[in-house]
Amino acid sequence: MPNLYVSETYCQADATGEPGHLFGESGVIETFTDNPGELYRSCQGEYGRCIGYVYMTIKQPSGVSEDRRVGWVFVKRAKYQDSDDTYLQETWVHVFTAPPTVTEKFYHAKVA
Repeated sequence: MPNLYVSETYCQADATGEPGHLFGESGVIETFTDNPGELYRSCQGEYGRCIGYVYMTIKQPSGVSEDRRVGWVFVKRAKYQDSDDTYLQETWVHVFTAPPTVTEKFYHAKVA
């Protein structure tokens, strides 16, 4: 089985616990494992405790929509790069079974 892929979004949680200032995103990267449990434990070690799931509404071919867990939200106390002050850093990890596919579509002009 091929390895899992992830994308990570980093943000500062505000005082209400809601996502606040966005720091950046990783893009989609291949992980070291095909095991979701192993990936989860590795993310805990790097990003802190898990505080919830990332959900996505998936529309089935039958037309029925279902909310699906597609990742985790982690939080830890981190230092700002330019000072000794700290903040709560949230990391949203989306998990994928394959890298994204990109297609090109050309729109030709009608010429005389």
